[in-house]
Formats: sequence, C-alpha cells, structure tokens
Amino acid sequence: MPGQEVPAGLHIQIDMATGQRQARLMPAEAGDVDNANAVELNAGAGQEVLAVNHAYTDRFQELIERVLDAGAKSVDRSANELLDEQLDELKELVYDPRQAERLLRTPGAVAALLQLSSPMPALQAWAASTQRLSSIIIGTTVQNNPELQAMAYRLGAIPSLLHALRDERDAKTAGKHVFALSALTRGHSLALEQFINLGGFRILSELNPLASVVYKGEIEASKLDLRIVRFVEDMLNPEFNPRVAATSASMISQFAGVWCSTLAARLVDSLEDV
Repeated sequence: MPGQEVPAGLHIQIDMATGQRQARLMPAEAGDVDNANAVELNAGAGQEVLAVNHAYTDRFQELIERVLDAGAKSVDRSANELLDEQLDELKELVYDPRQAERLLRTPGAVAALLQLSSPMPALQAWAASTQRLSSIIIGTTVQNNPELQAMAYRLGAIPSLLHALRDERDAKTAGKHVFALSALTRGHSLALEQFINLGGFRILSELNPLASVVYKGEIEASKLDLRIVRFVEDMLNPEFNPRVAATSASMISQFAGVWCSTLAARLVDSLEDV
C-alpha cells in the first residue's frame, strides 16, 4: 500500500508498468540450509552421546550392585566365572576418575570389595582370581588421587589388605595385594603410618616368593619381589611422601636395608641351585 513501510530483509521489486513496489521473502541461502542441517546433525549426535552415557552409567551401576550382592553373601564358587567377568569389566571402568569416585562413594562398595579380596576367617575364601581382581580395582580406584585414598583409608582398606597379604599363599595374588597397598599409601602419610603401625613391614619381610612349597611359579615369585621393591622405593621417595614422621622414615630405611639384604641372599641361593 502507498506509504507503508517495508520491513527489512524482504526482496523489493518495482513493476515498471505501474510503478508499484512489490515485496516478498528472500529465498533461503544454500549456506543457511547447510547450517540448519548441521544444527540438526549436532543435535542428533548429542542425543546419541547422551544415550551412550546413560547406558554406560546404568551398566556401571549394575556392576556395583553385583559386587555389593557378592560381598554380602557366602562364597558361591558356581558363580565365580561370571563374577570375575563382571569384576574385570569394572576394573576397566574405574580408570575413569569420575567412576572411581562414584564407586568409593557407594555405601558398602569398598567393604564388599575388601570382603571379596580378603574374606573373614570364618568364611570360605573366594577363588584367587576374584581376590586378585578385587585388589586391582581398589588400587586402581585410589592411585594418584589423595581424596579417594583418604576415603578408602577411612573405610579400613589398610588393615583388611594386610590381613589378606599375611595369609596369602599365592605369589600372583600377593602381588595384587601389594599393588593395592602401594596405591593406598603413596603420598598419603596417614595410610603409610597405619601400614607401619599394623606391622606391614613384618608381613612383607615374611613373604618368601621363592619358597616353592608355599609359592608356585618362579615368574610370579620374581614379579612379587619386584612389586615389593617398587613399594619400598615409593616409600623412600620424598616426592611421594614429603610429610612422613622422622620415626617412620627411619623404619622405612631400616626395612629397605633388611629387605635388600634378604633379596640379595635369596638371589644368590637361587643361582647356586642352577
């Protein structure tokens, strides 16, 4: 109409015969269509990622519930293979710090893992493979994470693992318990103090991986020796344990000397048998 304002963004055309102006919407640009399609694709991809995250979270919860269930019951060897498969899957998931924290914050989860790793004396022990996986999960969950170390420390992980290590007669399984103890104490002075006060050095010194009557397999025995050496090395490293009390530091040094002498003597004996 004459005098009517034309909104911005319209295509203007003048009829040369009548002199009238005509306005119509601009056609969609190719780039606009591409952008719209990109937004739609991104939205679809976001929904797929969300669905995967939900499935991932649900599966993690299922595995935790399985651990809680197994830890609360007496040993069922018929279910051992399936339990080990689930523990192995859980072991891979806790490399993600968010899932590791979620595991530790689940009431009863650490106690259940410790139960699987070190059953109470009155109960029949789970298979060695189950005990190993449980200790690996505990160690993997807390390693290099002070907050999670503190949580596991408060939940009694150190005494339980020392109990397991004291009674263990399989070198491969003992090595996993040592790994978990090392992960718990590295950089955590309170956990290291508790390890020392509860006789951790004595228990380590009583391990004799090359005693064939007790420990089977020279390769696993050598791995256990190496694991203990690395554990002691971490204790002596001020970068890992800068706030260790002077008394504890002295005990660590003394044990390191005794352990190295014992290890050297054992290696010499093994060479003489060749």
